[in-house]
Amino acid sequence: MKHYGIQRQALAVALIPVLILAALLEGAFLYYRMGEEDRALLDRAELIAKQLAVSSEYAVFAANQGALQQLLEGVMWQKDVQAVRVLDGEGNLLAVAGNSGWNEMPPVLDGELLLWQNDVSLCVYRPIVATQLALDDSALKAPVPAAGRVELLMSKRRLHQSKFELVLFSLLLTALVLLASVLVAMGAARRITLPIFGMRAAVRDLGEGRLDTRIAEMQVIELNELGQGINEMALQLQQQQQHLQLRIDQATQALREKKDEAEKANFDKTRFLAAASHDLRQPMHALGLFMGELHHRINTQEQREIVDKVEEAVSAMSGLLESLLDISKLDAGVVVPQVQAIDILPLTRRLLEVFQEQAAQKFIILRLHCRAVRVFSDPILLERIMLNLLGNAVRYTPPHGTVLLACRMRGNRLRIEVRDNGTGIAPQDQTRVFQEFVQLENAARERSKGLGLGLPIVERLCKLLQYPLTLHSALGVGTTFSVEVPLVQALSQLRAEPTHPLLGTDGAGQEFSGLKVLVVDDDELVRKGTNGLLTSWGCLVSTAENLVEVRALRDRTFDLVISDYRLPDGNGLELFDCIQANCAVKPAFILISGDISPEILQQVAAHGLPLLHKPVRPAKLRSLMRSLHKH
Repeated sequence: MKHYGIQRQALAVALIPVLILAALLEGAFLYYRMGEEDRALLDRAELIAKQLAVSSEYAVFAANQGALQQLLEGVMWQKDVQAVRVLDGEGNLLAVAGNSGWNEMPPVLDGELLLWQNDVSLCVYRPIVATQLALDDSALKAPVPAAGRVELLMSKRRLHQSKFELVLFSLLLTALVLLASVLVAMGAARRITLPIFGMRAAVRDLGEGRLDTRIAEMQVIELNELGQGINEMALQLQQQQQHLQLRIDQATQALREKKDEAEKANFDKTRFLAAASHDLRQPMHALGLFMGELHHRINTQEQREIVDKVEEAVSAMSGLLESLLDISKLDAGVVVPQVQAIDILPLTRRLLEVFQEQAAQKFIILRLHCRAVRVFSDPILLERIMLNLLGNAVRYTPPHGTVLLACRMRGNRLRIEVRDNGTGIAPQDQTRVFQEFVQLENAARERSKGLGLGLPIVERLCKLLQYPLTLHSALGVGTTFSVEVPLVQALSQLRAEPTHPLLGTDGAGQEFSGLKVLVVDDDELVRKGTNGLLTSWGCLVSTAENLVEVRALRDRTFDLVISDYRLPDGNGLELFDCIQANCAVKPAFILISGDISPEILQQVAAHGLPLLHKPVRPAKLRSLMRSLHKH
């Protein structure tokens, strides 16, 4: 359904009744007035015919055609009389004046009063009856035969003209009335709609957050009350916003302070771990050496069991230390990936061999689906990602389960998946598993089930390498972790895409070979750099520092001028005017500027010159030169 604005609807409400009333009044007026015009013409025709019938009574009895003719000629002076004739009782013509229209008139029957008309004429008939004096009652009752008749033909031309003028006057009057009504309705609508539009704009401003908007006082009482209500609402909203803003500022300040404290604490932690890394690794390394030496000095089985337990504790401490230091380095941003091409098949086979013994102890089947492809990644970090994912899968898969390591092609990426058919992860816990020290099935914190740092390290490594990491799991079904790594083939294809030829290639040199170019710039390094670039493209380059040097040049035949806008003794537009005035053949012109002020842009646009902004890429300059060179 089509919608209209309030102004249109207000105009429609005001004008539609006026239009209907005007149409009805105009129709009634025209109908009444035209009927009066028709009746007036008919009455005049009957009156003239009656007077002529009475006047011609004696002449008809006397058969005085001359007198009749004079009477008819006198009647022709009446308005709208087109023709008139007199006939005797037998229908013979006695006199006639005016001949037009008699042929279209139907025959007249004796004893009938004729009234005939068409679009252009009106004909009336009047019998000529002898006047009798009543001597007695019987004489008045006897019918008197007609001695003749008068036929009068009236023209409707003036009637039509009068009707046309009447219609035209009526339409003009109606148009004036409607125009006045429109103006009055528009004024009334504006008095109503303008305040409404003002309120609409104010409400829109309030909705966009400009709560200081207020509605001015209006003449319409109801709208003024509504506007004042909106002003009160805006004032309350503004006060609430200020109050909320104050609370937000206070909360923000408190959060900023806490954030600064947390960042400082994190920095101190990172600095401490980084500083302690060497000091912690050294004694742990020495402890491992001592444990190896101790293995050769023990003699009894009981001592050997004690040493094995100590060695297990040392191994757990080393693993925890390595994981903490890895997370610390990742959070501190000190790990820089060394990306290179990697054969993925040997890496996956080596990882499965690492977990083969651990899987065999739980009767877990390890499967590998992988193709001999190469990926682009850091070999150490990628191996650490896959090592942690496989370790989790083997650790949390129940006995007699299956773990699958699959590599699937996904366009220009390789999707590495680690699947298991273990207990699965509930949806509400799938985000928690990437938090430090979270182990869903190890509430007792058994060391054999890990430390809860593997997945957090995997997440940080994937973010560092910008690899998508996804988790799909369902309780009782199993879990799938997947990482997408770019393929070397895709990267090589991406890098091998055709690009624009480099500057100074044979194609560019041949395109601009022999092109005479003048370079004007007050910076010597810019002149030398531009000179070398254009020369490598095959151009014949001349350089100048300012306007004075340009005017001093003997050879002023150039195909192209490249000038800086700001020169020591003027600007590029003055140089352009100088070149145009002193060169017989007008060269193409390119302006280069580091200033993007509107005044300079307008001046350059007024001259119709191309303008490049510093720093200018060589490819862009070459494209513009090619365009100018073609034209």
